[in-house]
Amino acid sequence: MEDKFYKELVDRYLQRKLDEEELQVFFHLLHEGKLEKYLSESMDNDLYDSSVDVEPSIFKHRYIKYVYRVAAVLAIVGLAFSLYFYSYHNGGSNEVIVTRTVAPVVPGGNNAVLTLSNGKHIILNDVANGTLEQNKSFSVEKQKDGLLVFNANHIIAKEKNTGFNKIETPRGGIYQVILPDGSHVWLNSASSITFPTQFTESERKVSIKGEAYFEVAHNKKKPFKVLSNNQEIVVLGTKFNVNAYNDELLTRTTLLEGSVKVSTPAISQLLKPGYQAQMRDIGHLDVKRADLESVMAWKDGFFQFDRVDIQTLMRQLARWYDIEIEYKGEVPKDEFVGKIKRNADIDNVLEVLRYGKVKFQLIGRKLIIG
Repeated sequence: MEDKFYKELVDRYLQRKLDEEELQVFFHLLHEGKLEKYLSESMDNDLYDSSVDVEPSIFKHRYIKYVYRVAAVLAIVGLAFSLYFYSYHNGGSNEVIVTRTVAPVVPGGNNAVLTLSNGKHIILNDVANGTLEQNKSFSVEKQKDGLLVFNANHIIAKEKNTGFNKIETPRGGIYQVILPDGSHVWLNSASSITFPTQFTESERKVSIKGEAYFEVAHNKKKPFKVLSNNQEIVVLGTKFNVNAYNDELLTRTTLLEGSVKVSTPAISQLLKPGYQAQMRDIGHLDVKRADLESVMAWKDGFFQFDRVDIQTLMRQLARWYDIEIEYKGEVPKDEFVGKIKRNADIDNVLEVLRYGKVKFQLIGRKLIIG
């Protein structure tokens, strides 16, 4: 009787037909080690066609045949997050040591610094909503916590030297800005955007560091340009994401709607919606189909991992929780697939990782791996 129930439960999970209560039962049984046999049988029987490009989900079906075993799965419904950890090797310790010597590690939030063209610095989470600055060229208004709006005086828009404004988010910060042309920009942690008080008559040009998502106001007479690292993105009106952190191996530009041209000093590529340009250096610009759900997870309040290595995972956690990462010995070769709410306490994230075969120590604001 149990054998039939377990098999049907696994089959229904792989077909994504379980309701919330059934999912809780599935996770519990998987954690107890009672479903590994049936998962293995399902892999061997190839119950699904892994060559078919399915929509992204928390559980990535197309990777099942590469997985040797499920190292751990934990579902914590009350915290509304889950992570699925797949290990490509055996052994290791699952010990987690948490030592509190400084302020607790908490998730990030709305936090940014505005530097105006006149050099004035404003810590945005320290000021009340309302007009922060106003002159003949522009006004800037904090409409609500997490949103800043710039309004240009278009009567004098022909002025060329209007100066530049800059918004920077620290590690653990995130913010939104409406640019003078009405374009909407979301900044991820440890990121910045620099833009003129007024755009010129011929183009709209901004520069970014880190990661930003753009919803560009359409204006066919004034192309919108984004400069990051050694690349330039040219658009008319579209939605796209740019990940240009200096500590990442690739600069990734992902198009959701419209059309953009991504250029380096050596090469250019035109993107279609659903595709991503990956720049390793100025001579290499590859275009690949993108997992839009994973790319945009940060904007929607999630970490989402699509078979990423532990170093990629830790870089994301370090930026959001403002912690230092240290590796002792050989870097684990584990890979991660899953989804976690960004407002989860770091202790809960580590509680999930504890079920994998990787040793973690959180000492103050330093996370030691190995």
